[in-house]
Amino acid sequence: MFTVGEFSQLAQVSKRMLRFYDEIGLLQPIRIDERTGYRYYSAEQMTQLNRILALKDLGLTLDQIQRILKDNISTDEIQGMLILRKAEIEQTLEGELKRLRSIESRLQSIRSAETHMPLNVVIKRVAEQPVLSVRSMVDSFAVGMEMMSSIRRALPPKSAADLCFVMCHSDGITDRDMDLEIGRLIDAPSHAPVSLYDGLQLTFRELPAEPTMATIVVKGALETIHTGYGQIGLWAEANHYRLAGAARELSLQVPKQADGSDLVTEIQFPVKAL
Repeated sequence: MFTVGEFSQLAQVSKRMLRFYDEIGLLQPIRIDERTGYRYYSAEQMTQLNRILALKDLGLTLDQIQRILKDNISTDEIQGMLILRKAEIEQTLEGELKRLRSIESRLQSIRSAETHMPLNVVIKRVAEQPVLSVRSMVDSFAVGMEMMSSIRRALPPKSAADLCFVMCHSDGITDRDMDLEIGRLIDAPSHAPVSLYDGLQLTFRELPAEPTMATIVVKGALETIHTGYGQIGLWAEANHYRLAGAARELSLQVPKQADGSDLVTEIQFPVKAL
């Protein structure tokens, strides 16, 4: 058996915490000396303490932990709770990191405007382009990414020209219910439909030729792509052009980094002179 101080060192928790858990009946000493009042813990109680601390770190209250301990929850059940909590934390972290990248890119846009950096917009003619695509009302951006991944699995590229693309047919950007067309450029006069999932399928069509496309290449995660659109807007206004159709986003390089920082996208926006 070990004194409170010894058990505190072995378990790597404070004596104050042990006293508190004793007071509320969560983890009581295995023995109390009637003469001295000294409290003693057993090494076997570390398992129970670790169980308590694991549940606490999962976000449960002490009252909830007491009820769970009475039900004699198994290690496998705690492991399952840990997996769920881990997924929640990872999702939160991913969202926060995306927000930080978006803030950084918007600050970059502000600095570029303040220093009057040259706009990297290129004007070109785009020929009629055969594609296999699916158009759908998408509930969230994550669903759109799932569709893109499914297309890449269903249609592995045969050449460097087989690029994935996205077009938003909605009037402006919305958080939900986006009218997206997602697909792959192909080099063929026709193609049979290709099934994806949940009844979705890619069908053949030809994107119309555009005599004047304002284009720009952006490297970085999707949260930074707005910088390219901003530059096209500045260029169009400075050169007396108006937007004349739905923009196309071509994935020139699929990201391999977890944060998507090596993604390379070409934005193509139809424009007409005023």
